[in-house]
Amino acid sequence: MRRTVALCALLVAVLSQAGCSVLEPDYPSGDPARLTQRLTDRAQWAYDAMDLPPHKAVNPSHVTPGYNCNAGGFTIDEMAPDVVTYGLRWTVEDVPADVARATEARLRRQFTAADWSLTHDGNRRVGDHVEFGFRFEDPATGDMFDLRWNNSTTSLFLSGYTPCARIPRSEADTPSPRTWTPRAS
Repeated sequence: MRRTVALCALLVAVLSQAGCSVLEPDYPSGDPARLTQRLTDRAQWAYDAMDLPPHKAVNPSHVTPGYNCNAGGFTIDEMAPDVVTYGLRWTVEDVPADVARATEARLRRQFTAADWSLTHDGNRRVGDHVEFGFRFEDPATGDMFDLRWNNSTTSLFLSGYTPCARIPRSEADTPSPRTWTPRAS
């Protein structure tokens, strides 16, 4: 029994040494300004690819940090205080089903042509309920974009996310001070 305890203590000590990411994930460092800019640039790229007909103005939105990055270790519930993911969400309201279907197909082709990976396909019909959507991930950066539409809301919802990154703790709770809205092409 003592040998087992000693062996476990030695194992924990070895795994805890600097440079070992077994107990704590080795998140890359990130620059909040660069991550925010990349996310807003890609949101504009996606909006341009959607090629929507004239519509109500999109409400301005902020890039916001989120704490869904696990701290690692022996618990899965603890979040790392200086590791965040950034998100940007926006909506285009009152989109008819035929426009939503064509928009979803155009944006799907755009992500596929850019070599993003489809990780979730959300197109389905259950009775009278119709949904269009997907999630794509950029294999180079880990950024993800979700598109959703359903006939209950008739709104297109687009969300973009960066992967988890370690940033200065003083900036971890601070949303982008600038708002973003898509520019007309």
